[in-house]
Amino acid sequence: MRNKRGFELTWQFFFNLLFVLAIMVLVALWIYSQSSGAAVKKQILAKETCLLATAASPNTIITIEHEKSTTIEKQGTNILVKDGQFDRGYLYECYLQDNVMFSQKDNLTIIEIR
Repeated sequence: MRNKRGFELTWQFFFNLLFVLAIMVLVALWIYSQSSGAAVKKQILAKETCLLATAASPNTIITIEHEKSTTIEKQGTNILVKDGQFDRGYLYECYLQDNVMFSQKDNLTIIEIR
């Protein structure tokens, strides 16, 4: 919207500038998170955990050692790997059965197949 002289209103200019800067910051953060390798580490850990849990025979206990901030959880039939408390995590569709139990102790995840 322009005023009578043909110039844009200053509040509209600043809003557009703030909006563009916010988008640029979000894109930069996304690129940084993808290039740091943290996302790939979570994906690999989730896929390897799924392979171990699905290929294991009954009455097996699997212990996985990882960083202290990392958590590996079972969500329904899927595996969720988080890197910290506020991380969304990486959800891998694994089709785990009900006889697979996950527990966490410090920097260890214990997977028990019954």
